[in-house]
Amino acid sequence: MSKFQIILLSVFGIFIVIAVAVFSIYRGSSGTATYYVTIWGDITLQDFNLLINTSTLAQDRTITIRYVEKYAETIETEFTEALARGESPDLIIITQDQFWKMRPKLISIPYESINERDFKLTFIEESELFIDKDGIYALPLSIDPLVLYYNRDLLSAAGHARPIQYWDEIYAAALNLSKRDAAGNLISSVMALGEARNVGNAKDIFSLLLLQAGTPIVGYVGSELRSQISASFGLPVSTGEAALDFYTQFSNPTKTFYSWNRSLIDAQTHFTSGDSAYYLGFASEFTALSNKNPTLNFGVAPVPQSRVSGKIITFGRLRGVAISRGTKNVSATLTVAIKLVSKESSFSLSKILALPPPRRDLLSDRPTTAVFSVLYDAALQSKGWLDPDNVATKTIFSDAIDSVTSGRARTFEAVNKINKEVDALIK
Repeated sequence: MSKFQIILLSVFGIFIVIAVAVFSIYRGSSGTATYYVTIWGDITLQDFNLLINTSTLAQDRTITIRYVEKYAETIETEFTEALARGESPDLIIITQDQFWKMRPKLISIPYESINERDFKLTFIEESELFIDKDGIYALPLSIDPLVLYYNRDLLSAAGHARPIQYWDEIYAAALNLSKRDAAGNLISSVMALGEARNVGNAKDIFSLLLLQAGTPIVGYVGSELRSQISASFGLPVSTGEAALDFYTQFSNPTKTFYSWNRSLIDAQTHFTSGDSAYYLGFASEFTALSNKNPTLNFGVAPVPQSRVSGKIITFGRLRGVAISRGTKNVSATLTVAIKLVSKESSFSLSKILALPPPRRDLLSDRPTTAVFSVLYDAALQSKGWLDPDNVATKTIFSDAIDSVTSGRARTFEAVNKINKEVDALIK
């Protein structure tokens, strides 16, 4: 058992005593208390059952777990409705972009119980999105970082010895990887950048560019969370404007590096069809890319970086397990949550989902495979932001991109609009 687990289990002993005294507990014929814990999440039932069967939870006869698979798009609404009816799960699996909106419906674990320093030493930096001055609201389960997929055949044919490492390299790469026919129509692309409608990860890519440019996207001003997208941070141009300018320029047909437009098929299919040299996608998309075109000769590399920032950053989708305010058995619920994020369980879930683990002790044991060595590094480099409404902000970001590429708005106008709309969602 790790030091972190020992600390968690010991300091929560008092909660176990209180819970036994307060809550009625079903007792089996053996006389041993049996705890029933219901978990909701977007992990498939098959994958979650594999996790349970390979963890110590399978041997614990005092706890009965009932897992309910939910769609990521509807889990928040269903959770809210279940809380109102008094029928909520005990634990819910959330992502970093659902946390801010769902936080009032969760129970935080106080720092007197879980030491903040131990939490930070155990889990990757992005996990700190789940902590607040009140305590820890979720324990990290998985991390799905954004990576760069590249077509090895296209790069070799163009004489490119390696995938791009910095964003400024994309301009030269576009000159012989983005091609037009005699009528000026794009027939191949260096990368799907510039539009939102047919770039499934547009919001995440734009978030990546914002984070790399130095803005936290949202941040605390005093004790209040505020949008930082239009902040200049002492620079002549706001980081949000610089990021949006960079992203949208690749859809401008007058540019020599013109590479994308909204009439093309979706970015993932364009890549698997062999018509894009690069694709910015999540680690979890590896299997889908392979299945769409089993003969595609592609590799995985870190996302391009900024030369000037001096930092290596990618964007990550982080899952965590949180305690519902509707739980009727705090001690049993907490016990299950701790076991789900233990070193053993985290390692098992990483293998099941084919994703890097969010625990630093596991990430320090570097894999030898080409793909997972990239993913493990990307896990440590992952960052995110406190999204006030992940559905609404996707529309806000997409509308801003469309407004610039269509000529309806100038970049600074679009960025100011994003800033106001995100601020309104926070309030």
